[in-house]
Amino acid sequence: MVLQAAIDVRFEIDKKILKPLTFKCMRGFIPALLVLFIFAGQAAFGQASLTYLNVEGGYYKPSLGYWNNDSYLTGFDMKLGGGLYYGGGVGFRVYDSYFGRLSVGQFSTSDKSEPINLGGLTREEYLRIKIMPVSLDFLYEFQTLAKDKIFPYVGAGASINFIQRTYKRSANTGLDEEGSDTGRANSFYPLVGVSYNVTNYIDVGLEGRFPIGSYKQAFSTVTEDPNSFTVETVSITGPIVSLKANLRFEPRGHRRSASSRYRGNYKVGRRR
Repeated sequence: MVLQAAIDVRFEIDKKILKPLTFKCMRGFIPALLVLFIFAGQAAFGQASLTYLNVEGGYYKPSLGYWNNDSYLTGFDMKLGGGLYYGGGVGFRVYDSYFGRLSVGQFSTSDKSEPINLGGLTREEYLRIKIMPVSLDFLYEFQTLAKDKIFPYVGAGASINFIQRTYKRSANTGLDEEGSDTGRANSFYPLVGVSYNVTNYIDVGLEGRFPIGSYKQAFSTVTEDPNSFTVETVSITGPIVSLKANLRFEPRGHRRSASSRYRGNYKVGRRR
């Protein structure tokens, strides 16, 4: 019963530390970012515009070092590993070869323990961590290679990661318990990729990025004193490698330089 009490206190404290942010806030935050970037591009260069829709699927391996190395999961021989990452978003041209991209992704990892005996009490544990990053990227696309077919690019981005933890535990006494809590963490990353022009309106490609970030998690240290706890850092740092497909609103290779905006104001004739 002492172990059970310690776990109950821990999850109550977690909710205070993680500072949940509701999805209602996100509904205003995401469109505001998109409008801001498009407006900034229009004001500065007169050519910012929505360019493509994007979908992706790949593999994400966040560290989750505390859970895997130091938490109570180690006593149940549990591990939270990498897995499927998928998402989508929109891309917009800011200026010439400079692009912005706003996207949402999803990743989930979980594990369930085998029954374990603790002082005559048989217990099973289940834990799932779900991460949903809302990301804003800035990309630079290099000049075309291989007869306008291959387009390498580099960039950097930042994410607000919405995190949900779901836990379940059962015992042979019938005192089962389950619940979840939510929070968020920021991350920043470099990225590199290459896209292949299937047609003027469809690209496929490969991209790698390496988010760096973490969030804080509180754990009770003394069962008799619910106000005594420690705060641990849980890393979400790790690589994401994904395959992408873009559906373009404008044909590939359609670029406008700064000088081309004024070209229409003059008549171009042949000297005789």
